[in-house]
Amino acid sequence: MPENVTSHLRHGINSSIFTHHRITEENVTIALQKSSQRALQRLTQAMLREGIIQSNTLTLLPDGNRSLPLTSTTELVFEDLIDHRMSAWSLGGRVLIHHKGLPASPLTLPSELLEYVLAVSDDIADADVLTRLSAEIDNSFMNDILCVAFHDAWSRRLAASSREHGSNSFLADLRDTPAVNTSLVLEQWGTTGHPWHPNYKTKLGLSPRQVIDYSPEFDARFEVILCAVHRDFIHIESLPGSPEYRDWLAQWFPEPLHKLDSLLHAQGLNASDYFPLPVHPWQASETLPSLFADELSDRLLVMSRIKAFTAHPTMSFRTVLPEASRTAPMVKLPVGLRLTSVQRTLSPRSACMGPRVSALLMRILNAEPEVQKTLIVVPECIGLHFKSHRPSDDRERHLSVLYRTNPNDLLNPGEIAVPVGSLFAPDHRDEPLLRQWILLSEGNDSPQAASDFLDRYLYAALPGLMAMYLLYGFAFEAHQQNSFMVMDVNGQPSRLLLRDFGDIRIDRKTLNQRGFDLLLKDPAMTLYEDTGFVRDKLLHTAFMCHFGELILLISRHWELTESDLWEALSAHVNCCFDDLKERTEPGRWHAEREALLVNDWPAKSFLRMRLRDSPIDIVRRLKNPLNHERHAR
Repeated sequence: MPENVTSHLRHGINSSIFTHHRITEENVTIALQKSSQRALQRLTQAMLREGIIQSNTLTLLPDGNRSLPLTSTTELVFEDLIDHRMSAWSLGGRVLIHHKGLPASPLTLPSELLEYVLAVSDDIADADVLTRLSAEIDNSFMNDILCVAFHDAWSRRLAASSREHGSNSFLADLRDTPAVNTSLVLEQWGTTGHPWHPNYKTKLGLSPRQVIDYSPEFDARFEVILCAVHRDFIHIESLPGSPEYRDWLAQWFPEPLHKLDSLLHAQGLNASDYFPLPVHPWQASETLPSLFADELSDRLLVMSRIKAFTAHPTMSFRTVLPEASRTAPMVKLPVGLRLTSVQRTLSPRSACMGPRVSALLMRILNAEPEVQKTLIVVPECIGLHFKSHRPSDDRERHLSVLYRTNPNDLLNPGEIAVPVGSLFAPDHRDEPLLRQWILLSEGNDSPQAASDFLDRYLYAALPGLMAMYLLYGFAFEAHQQNSFMVMDVNGQPSRLLLRDFGDIRIDRKTLNQRGFDLLLKDPAMTLYEDTGFVRDKLLHTAFMCHFGELILLISRHWELTESDLWEALSAHVNCCFDDLKERTEPGRWHAEREALLVNDWPAKSFLRMRLRDSPIDIVRRLKNPLNHERHAR
């Protein structure tokens, strides 16, 4: 194993939290094997889905494995590699490099697989790009090893606690424990990363210790500090009817604000001339001192050591929950780090459009009581960003904040919001958490129960999404990280709860025809004339990364016929179209039905984007998994 990997793991094993939870070198070794297989599977799938490996170049071997010739004497062997609809691939075993006349040896690092494949691919990468991408995917792999080791230990603790309470399901135990914020626990425990992205755990710029200190997968909590920005250099966007920002913030964090005012007065400044802003500790120490040196010198930005609150990061890493509260607002903070493949700052557009889009959605939903039965949105109530007097100042995205309503405020008594991403996370038996929910919902976890649960799930999730899309043109970014399925008091999936409107796409014509409009921060974003571009967002995030991945999960773990599950989704989509036909403009109804049920779907090419260092999406097309006739050929 390369020294950078062993050093990375050594820092994790020696950390106080690993020591506290008695996570040993043996546990990390087991996690390494799991993470290697997972990293190789995601990379293999990406290369096949994006055409970097052409599937017709794979040879089916007598033992059922598949090989990819590299040279006349060398091949890659993929053990138990199976193709699925949606251009998905599952890798059940190892990836081996086999030189003729020698025993095959397994690959461990994803960068090894990338280098072998690109050496014979038409997608020739620049040497510097390949070096950078190799570092990214290996960084993801190394972080994931530590994540898996901690996750496995956490699962064992949750299972032991539930047994003490007389339960064989820690999901049921969490649901029935009022003192626990179940949604937050599941967000942290269930953070598995983007299901399509080879860089699903990349956190460049963080040491292993910082990864552990700041990441949700490690049950992290850290101090968010307060800074103060002069009122002439801040823009505030609020939901209509919201209190004045300082008054609103004082409801939640009165003591820190009082300390900040005292600090400003002690420096001879007028506290009423400044607005308080919470700052991620990494941003405070690593980004702001150099990026805002002039403002700090001129005291237009004043840093402090005052703790605003103890933050618990959620699946999105930079969105945190103060004090694990059931009522306090969620806080989205910029972090100038490359996480997955993107620098996770918070743009002025997101800070402004969050409250504006939220206000629009609330107006629409108030007029649509039927839609509200299956769809809840989490309002983004207040956004702030640094307001520069320089044109095109990219620093604005580094000093900003967005406050979001706590999801628990939107639930009825006895309900919990289950993060969809957590359903894919393995429990103490290495079974997906989804199995525990199916047992709660259906009374057993048989294949028939899994099929029945999927039917209930789609019935709860699809109608609201489809109504908002067909009638108003909204394509939410409804992937696993941004979606919660609400569990009712009887353990049944009841409705979909959606958050984060930073990358929402809305069809302008459809929205306007309903008598609504939206004031834009950036005229080139949010509202679009290209219906296909809007539709791609809905298909990629909701139909593929959410519903499609759920179908693949159920098919694999319950050994159900995959085509039957896709048929179930197709039937629900058809039902939504039928229910909305009378209210949808006829041309749009027919065009969208064809696009969703018949035509090819978009597939975002994350690996190609990194190979080309592309800041814009690269989208290929794949065979529509709901088109039964095309798959039957």
